[in-house]
Amino acid sequence: MQIIRMRKEDIIQIAALEKQVFSMPWSEQGFLDTLSMPNVIFYEAVEADRVCGYCGIYLAADEGEITNVAVDPAYRRRGIAERMVTKLMETAAGEGTGQFVLEVRASNEPAIRLYEKLGFTSCGVRKHFYEKPTEDAIVMICRQ
Repeated sequence: MQIIRMRKEDIIQIAALEKQVFSMPWSEQGFLDTLSMPNVIFYEAVEADRVCGYCGIYLAADEGEITNVAVDPAYRRRGIAERMVTKLMETAAGEGTGQFVLEVRASNEPAIRLYEKLGFTSCGVRKHFYEKPTEDAIVMICRQ
């Protein structure tokens, strides 16, 4: 398993995985548009030319907003999300990011446990943030 910078040639696989994992998925064009922005970093986990996961971050000043952390259900519980997010945070920290923030579904206990393991703490709730189904988001923060 390799964790590499997201490649345009993998966008079709990434968008398909996004559609499988999220109820309101980004489109292929949404990923392509985001990759062309200078203030974003996206990584993907690849095994034998198959995209097994991906994650991204938007950078602004010294803060990074982590978004789109996804792992193919067939590859879960192998530490892929932890490896990707760790690499993402290390890269962003190397570019001057000292604080990370993210939102996670209140019911997504595995993700919440992972983020806590990586040093994130809950700092608030966004009521009815998610749709399909409607659910609160837990806002989490990590200061380096």
